[in-house]
Order: sequence, then C-alpha cells, then structure tokens
Amino acid sequence: MNKGSSDQLRTEIYPIYLNLIKKNLEIEAYILILSTWNFAAFRYVMTTFNLGKFKKTLKKIEPIYQKLKGLDFKKVNLDNYEKEIKTIYSSLSAIGGIKITGAPKLMHLKNPKLFVMWDNYIRKYYGFNRGDTKDYFDFLKLMQKKFRNFKTRKGRTLARTIDEINMEKITERKLKLWKGYKIKESRRS
Repeated sequence: MNKGSSDQLRTEIYPIYLNLIKKNLEIEAYILILSTWNFAAFRYVMTTFNLGKFKKTLKKIEPIYQKLKGLDFKKVNLDNYEKEIKTIYSSLSAIGGIKITGAPKLMHLKNPKLFVMWDNYIRKYYGFNRGDTKDYFDFLKLMQKKFRNFKTRKGRTLARTIDEINMEKITERKLKLWKGYKIKESRRS
C-alpha cells in the first residue's frame, strides 16, 4: 500500500506516544496525541485546557485502569468489565478537547492491548451516531466479534491492528472523497 505523508506520519508518531508512556511521561503522551490525532477538537481548547482538572480525572480513574491491566482484547469477556470501561470513557469524554474521539485514544495509550480507537468516520460507519458510553462499549463488542480471529499485524496489538484497518478502509477513503469534492468545487469557482 502506498501511504500518503499524513498516514506515514501517523505510523511513525505512534511509537513515540507509547515510549512516553513507558518512560512515565503519561501527561506528555496524552497532550501529544490530543494535539496531533485529536487536533480537530483539541485546537479549540489549547489555551484554556485545564491541566489540573485533567490530572485529577486521571488520578481518579487510575484504580479502574489497574483492574483492567493485562487484559487482552482478543480474550477478554468485555461484559465482565462494562462498568469500568464506561466509567473511564465517560470521565475522559466529558473533558473539553478530549470528547468522544479523544477518549478512546487516551484509553488505548494507557492499555494498547484492550482499547480500540475510533474517529467520527469510523464511529458513524458502524452506526454509533451518539458516541456515548453505550456506543463505545457496543463498538468494542462489535470489533471483538468482527476481528476476534484476525491475525495481528507485525509489532501491533489486535486493538491497534483494528484501528489501522478501520483507518484504511473507512477514514482514509472518506477523506479522499472529501478532498476530491473540494478540488471539484474549487475548479467550479
């Protein structure tokens, strides 16, 4: 596959996020992913983002993350952890600049073996139009059912492999269509 420059950058920057997490630079990893992969929402709050409130939220949900530590998307019975997943998602998605697209990205960084990321195109493609806690939980269940026996890509978790496949098959196609539309519209002017 011939990757475009933005897709290539996404692929290259992903290990940077994970390395920051490994070095206990969690806040830095989160701010970096929000300012790159969640830029559409984060740009509006960059100057007013309440870092103190964000840190308090992270501290509050840390014990919940610990309950989920070591769980693997391929094997876990998600129903056994519905409350914990929904609590983490609702806590993060309530923060301006993170919202419903950024929350799964932060969740994935904290536990890349368990949480699958989404964006608006992916979410809507699968019919999860509200983006609330129920939608995210049901999205995880659908992804697990759809990809349970899927072989992971080299050096990737199943959750990350699913994200890449969704990005390629859904998001990148939508963006290409949108760019084609914008080019046609500009030619008409």
